[in-house]
Amino acid sequence: MPDIRTWQGRFDVLVALLVAVLAQLDVWGPRLASAHVSGSHAVVAAFYVATSLPLLWRRRHPLAVVVVVAVADMAQFVSLGASSGDGVLLPALVASYSVGAYSELRAAFAGLAAAIAVALTHELENPNLPTARAVLRAAVWDLTFVAAWLLGAYLRTRRLYVGELQERAARAEHERDEQARASVAEERARIARELHDAIAHGVSVMVVQAEAADEVLDDNPAAAREALRKVQRGGRDALAELRRVVGILRDNGARPDLAPQPGLATLETLVSQMREAGLPTELRIEGERRPLPHGIDLSAYRIVQEALTNVLKHAGPARATVVVRYSADALVLEVSDNGRGAGAMANGAGHGLAGMRERVTLYGGKVEATTRREGGFRVLAVLPIEGR
Repeated sequence: MPDIRTWQGRFDVLVALLVAVLAQLDVWGPRLASAHVSGSHAVVAAFYVATSLPLLWRRRHPLAVVVVVAVADMAQFVSLGASSGDGVLLPALVASYSVGAYSELRAAFAGLAAAIAVALTHELENPNLPTARAVLRAAVWDLTFVAAWLLGAYLRTRRLYVGELQERAARAEHERDEQARASVAEERARIARELHDAIAHGVSVMVVQAEAADEVLDDNPAAAREALRKVQRGGRDALAELRRVVGILRDNGARPDLAPQPGLATLETLVSQMREAGLPTELRIEGERRPLPHGIDLSAYRIVQEALTNVLKHAGPARATVVVRYSADALVLEVSDNGRGAGAMANGAGHGLAGMRERVTLYGGKVEATTRREGGFRVLAVLPIEGR
């Protein structure tokens, strides 16, 4: 498939050929009433070839083309007289348009001056002037060069404007992508730090349980076995978290959080904080509560926290509902509101939603954020949990 430059080259060949044919018809064919050939037909035909042929390069060298056409036309007018018709009009018209459309401002004005020089030279050599009718016709003829130049200059300005808009849009999209990547990297680092703390906590508990089992192994074997079972469960949880944290970068320069890590058990506190901030929030727990791996518990809390924060920021006056549903093999989190909707999250561009996706993907779950039919916005996250 030919590219646009190939098509442009073919179009320029067609334009030059068409102008050349029409010009030669002025010399050798039946002429229009407005056409007039002054001087030897063979010499005029040669001049018309000299003004038509350069149009092949009108895009690449527009100023040079209009100068060549102007010089050839003025030489013809001075040496042979002022001919008229398509052979004179069309090459100068196309050259005037092209220098306006494809040249920088200074070169474009120079090309306009060359076109005006052609018009003035033609009128100076016009034997019909200064009759009133001839003057009017000459003025209209001269203005066509200016009109063609103005059309070309307008189209060039519009083309540059559209190109600038496209460049700005591409640059803005690139900046959004960079910001999104930076946000994801930051979120991954934060998740990695939290999982690191969760694993450290789990290993510490295992050590304590193992020490307790060692102390009562001889006197109370049953208690020792129970402690060892807890060590096994803790070890499995720690290994699961360790597999997830592999590959996620940890920001070693960040200061560790000294506060205890939150979880679903502290959701009531989070809901109370949202109410105090001006967001009426209802919390519902469905299904039978049960212990969760520390990483899932922490991620579930963060997802609800981020969703409520977005409601507070974007939904306007609204009420929010948080539903935590325990099923046999999954933890379902649903945060909905009746506000005006969070547009940034709805189109997937929000950093909050990016963080939620990172957390949920880490555990093989899924999250979706949609506008509700009855109004408002809903975030639904599903975190798979293995039977414990």
